[in-house]
Amino acid sequence: MSILMEDEYFVSREPSILKEGKEFQELVQKEWLATPDAGHVKKERGVDEINGRKGRVDIFVDEIGDNLVSVVEIKNTDWDKIKPQNIRRNVKRQIRQLWRYISSQNDLCNKEVSPGIIFQKLPQDAEKLKLIESMFNNEWIQVVWHDESIERVKERMGKKSQPK
Repeated sequence: MSILMEDEYFVSREPSILKEGKEFQELVQKEWLATPDAGHVKKERGVDEINGRKGRVDIFVDEIGDNLVSVVEIKNTDWDKIKPQNIRRNVKRQIRQLWRYISSQNDLCNKEVSPGIIFQKLPQDAEKLKLIESMFNNEWIQVVWHDESIERVKERMGKKSQPK
């Protein structure tokens, strides 16, 4: 076997979850770049974090308005496959990542930030969904489910706002 063939073998052995995540991220970034009114959209934008480390925001929108930018992370997390006892830990990890980017823009660049996170698919378990959204919402981070239509969002949100 030649060295080239060995290299091809290792490249093709990328875990499917990682490959699917990259494909989903690419799809969402292309959608944002193709949106004419989205502002100055940049994908894979490097940011300096408060702790001195370097970060990379999946989608960064500059010049939204008066000193306002948006940072958006794209995640291929399959919440249906995560054990209920691990949901909080995973959400907190993703929140910490977003807050590093928010802080870098607030503290280092003196910008206001509109943060968001886009997940590929809505969890089937209503309790998991409620927990995930409430944890992000408590941190002022907008959650979007890529596979959820606007009509479905309105229906679901309408149910939440109705008195019991």
